[in-house]
Amino acid sequence: MTQPPQPGTNPYAQPGQPGPYGQPGPYGQQPPQGQQPQQWSAPQPTQPARRGGMGFLKILKIIGVVAVLIAVGVGYFLSQDDADHAKAGDCLKNNGTQISPDLQVVECGGATAEYKVVQVHQDTLDTAKCENVSDIGYQEQTRGGRRSSGKQFVLCIDKIKK
Repeated sequence: MTQPPQPGTNPYAQPGQPGPYGQPGPYGQQPPQGQQPQQWSAPQPTQPARRGGMGFLKILKIIGVVAVLIAVGVGYFLSQDDADHAKAGDCLKNNGTQISPDLQVVECGGATAEYKVVQVHQDTLDTAKCENVSDIGYQEQTRGGRRSSGKQFVLCIDKIKK
């Protein structure tokens, strides 16, 4: 337990005046000989420690870019067998209906091959070019977008007899 200051002493002593217990105040003391007075300074701000490696946002950006590249690659690969890439001699199958066909390039020796391309006419929708050349004139106009190149063409195709 601490004792209250004795009468006649000033607890808030000025330098050179006695402190609360009759001892000289802290500011009036001289350091012992051979010692330097203690220097006080404000604490220096420290930089936050950086963790090694990449930041979380940077990793997310990299993952996003890789995902977009994969999606573009898969879309390109899947569109390579669409009718707009057919050449003379390729075989096709219809994934749609007779009213709304969806032709896809397939292997000619496969069981799914239904039609064989005889001629391809780019930049036209005139199926009359297939008269006296093939059984069917198939025309398609694609819109420019994700999966198509925005072109028009006519395929002169023959039905494969099985």
